[in-house]
Amino acid sequence: MSDELVVRRYRPEDASAVKRLHAAAMRDAGTFTEGVDDADLDAVEEMYLSDGEFLVGAVDSDLVAMGAYRPLDGGTEPLFEDLPDATAELKRMRVAPDHQRRGFGKRVYDELEDRAREAGFRTLVLDTTPAQTAAQRFYEANGFVHERDADVTFAGERLTLRLYRKRLD
Repeated sequence: MSDELVVRRYRPEDASAVKRLHAAAMRDAGTFTEGVDDADLDAVEEMYLSDGEFLVGAVDSDLVAMGAYRPLDGGTEPLFEDLPDATAELKRMRVAPDHQRRGFGKRVYDELEDRAREAGFRTLVLDTTPAQTAAQRFYEANGFVHERDADVTFAGERLTLRLYRKRLD
């Protein structure tokens, strides 16, 4: 068994592994909501691959990391102020709990940022929750600036989103 991460573009046969990875990482962070429909993970090709990107990281044949970006679609966009047209939203950054702290998230993120820049995006935005302190440290270490917190309703529950932005140019 190797410890080498291979980063590549999502393929349709990755669908169930991506959903398992998402659930495991979010459970580990204490932010998984059972029964919430993650419609974008049911339609990765349509939601990300036409004008964005969805990458997976594999060790041997196991998917252990993932991340994506896509142009803003109106979801969190109204929560930010003064966004340039060439803005993409970073989504679904996950690393399997037993593979964290090995640089796998950084490898996926660096590749996403390079691809976003090459695609003409000049700003990346994202949201996380105050409970996801490891994610906040990761994003801040990679140049994202905490812009503000916003209270929203999601799946019938009030929650706070921590909003981040990074200029790519």
